[in-house]
Amino acid sequence: MLLHMVYDCISILTTDSALHQWMMQFVVHHHKPAMKKNNFREMADRAIVESLRVIESKDWKIEMKGENGVVYSKNLPNIGKVFKYEGIVEIPAEKLNNKLFYNVEKCHEWNNSIEKANVIESIDKNTNVVHFISRNRFFVSSRDFVHLRVWKKKADAFVHSSFSISHPRVPPANYIRAEHRFCTYVMRPIRGEPTKTHLTWLMQVSLKVSFTINQNSLFWDGVPQNITDHAVTYGMIEHLLDIKSSPID
Repeated sequence: MLLHMVYDCISILTTDSALHQWMMQFVVHHHKPAMKKNNFREMADRAIVESLRVIESKDWKIEMKGENGVVYSKNLPNIGKVFKYEGIVEIPAEKLNNKLFYNVEKCHEWNNSIEKANVIESIDKNTNVVHFISRNRFFVSSRDFVHLRVWKKKADAFVHSSFSISHPRVPPANYIRAEHRFCTYVMRPIRGEPTKTHLTWLMQVSLKVSFTINQNSLFWDGVPQNITDHAVTYGMIEHLLDIKSSPID
């Protein structure tokens, strides 16, 4: 019997079970009709509100300290372990937001975790739906995922939030469909230092193990938490290095 094991990264970030149930109305159920643009906007607005609520909560524990930032974590009821990066990026806040949001179809040129990205639908100038295909990274084999993405200005900060949805133009096909229910960046200018940004990045990752036995795929949710912790922590640091090391338009 041939046993092949790979890891499936699925980001899940909600702040309570009610929000989780609300969002799951729109995720994975591919038989449902396409949502209207107002539905997309409503989901995006709520994602930002809930992300900021988690970011501003207390009792974070340090996972890793780096030269320019710290990765924290905490456990939320009904949610699991959530991760937060806080640090300084030597890129102006608006340019950093533009790098993350616009020209997304060229992000594979600087983001080593992405093989391909296509804008599936533009909702408005600040909101869109993007289909990503990831590269094989670490012990994670290639996946695809469909994100509803939005950015908004909150006081002096740029807030960019994205999470998985289903979309009729990109049903699951040749890849295992990963799900990111939240991935939120808060980019705040540093007073007196216009070339620098205080970045807060919030996410949660739940690792699945995928086994292929006699051409049948099985999934198990029992990945040890320490493996998940290391994968998420180092994955965040790698992504930040990609951001910092690539040119800014």
